[in-house]
Amino acid sequence: MGNNLLQKIDDLPKGPLLVEEGESLRLELAFFERGADGELDIHVKEGSSLSLYLADFAPESNKLTLSIHLEENASCEVRLAVLSGGNAKKVYVPNVIHHAPLSTALVSCYGIATEASELNFSGLSTIEKGAKKSSTRQEAKVILFDRSSKGAASPALKITENDVKAGHGATIGRLNDMHLFYLKSRGLTENEAKRLIILGYLKPIVRYFSDESVQQRIDAAIEKGVGK
Repeated sequence: MGNNLLQKIDDLPKGPLLVEEGESLRLELAFFERGADGELDIHVKEGSSLSLYLADFAPESNKLTLSIHLEENASCEVRLAVLSGGNAKKVYVPNVIHHAPLSTALVSCYGIATEASELNFSGLSTIEKGAKKSSTRQEAKVILFDRSSKGAASPALKITENDVKAGHGATIGRLNDMHLFYLKSRGLTENEAKRLIILGYLKPIVRYFSDESVQQRIDAAIEKGVGK
């Protein structure tokens, strides 16, 4: 698979990243004390691949824009899991640009907003003219846990070529009262029921992190967020 660069840091790499032809780049980014502010620009060259996994449990507001450029036969997989609480406002903008044929992309964003916080997922997947037989999908889901919580999920597509596959999906809504009622009817308290729901949405990100100490920190951050 070529070179494999692994990042497990509480800050973003500085400057644009280049994945050379035939190589692979794996980024594991976890944020606990402070948010991921700024821009991250990644160019994925011909026949190379990017895997980016991000978990954000920081208490602060932030805005992060991801710009991923794909050349011929390049691919990327991006998975985000975000917990927003207090009065924080978190914004994530993952953009993918397909410049050449046979490029593939999947962007999946899941998040929960609690208390008076706000969480926004937006992003644009673009397939440019000439990028035939490319495939792109972007999905976002936000659950609002409290009456004061706010959120938005608005992935978009810009397609200027035929013979491609493109799709997007977005879901945003309040905590399902029937779901909560069912769990409480099984003997759980309301806090226990909410805990299970949060775990169900955010805990899957753990399996994408290879370092056991980071996995433990993510588990602890989820538990802390549930206990508010």
